[in-house]
Amino acid sequence: MIRKIVLWLIPGLVTLVLGTALTASPATAADPSVIGDNSVAAYIGNGGLLLPGSFSGTSETRKSVAECLGCTWSYTIYCQQGAGVPCKHAVVTCPKGSLLYRVGFGLTSETVATIGSVCWGSSKPVTRRDVETRLNDQVIRYVPSLKPGFSPSGGSLTAIPVIFWSGQPTNFQPPAFSLSGHKVKITATPTWRWVWADGNSAWKSVPGADYPIRQITHQYRSPGTYVVGVTAVWTAEYTVAGVGTFAVAGEVIRQSKALTVPIRSARTVLVSH
Repeated sequence: MIRKIVLWLIPGLVTLVLGTALTASPATAADPSVIGDNSVAAYIGNGGLLLPGSFSGTSETRKSVAECLGCTWSYTIYCQQGAGVPCKHAVVTCPKGSLLYRVGFGLTSETVATIGSVCWGSSKPVTRRDVETRLNDQVIRYVPSLKPGFSPSGGSLTAIPVIFWSGQPTNFQPPAFSLSGHKVKITATPTWRWVWADGNSAWKSVPGADYPIRQITHQYRSPGTYVVGVTAVWTAEYTVAGVGTFAVAGEVIRQSKALTVPIRSARTVLVSH
């Protein structure tokens, strides 16, 4: 049987207990207290838990917990074991609107052990999965458009390399955002795949630029009209203040454009003197 938990002087606070919502109600006793059983997990999950600044453990522990995406974590209201044991300190230890929780952590649900405590409110604890969902929205919304170009603008000759550029920066930092008290900064970095339409292609880590810069060039051996394709592939890393920096797995976004490049034959003309 799960023991009823009474949350004193925290109006509107809703705690999830094994999937069941319990709404706070005022205590009627002269000595207000929080009654509970610390075997009841208020929150449990996985996905790289981001512990708040109120965590009683070390910064190294915060980073380790966040790095383990497959590990199990739990938040348990900080009460002593046993029926009817008062735990008023779970309320009075933390700022108004939050409770003191034990934090459990383990490689599996069977190995979860207490690693410290936190002051936490009524929202679900934040994980890296939550951050990355929000992060993808931020990058897609703000990432610079792909605006490729080439020089000479009217095309070139078979003997002269064409200069190309993507029209994008080497990296990009969209506005930082806050998620349940965690400040998150993002850095997105593109690489570019150029398909020259003559059987050749290349990956580039530089964006290229107009003449006289020659970061990206390609020389055609035969005349014709070539439809050149360029794809920007963005990856990202993000920093959670006080926790650490993490890479986002896989690609964040892809952008593709095409350029039509006319190439004329370069002929040798002999001139007598």
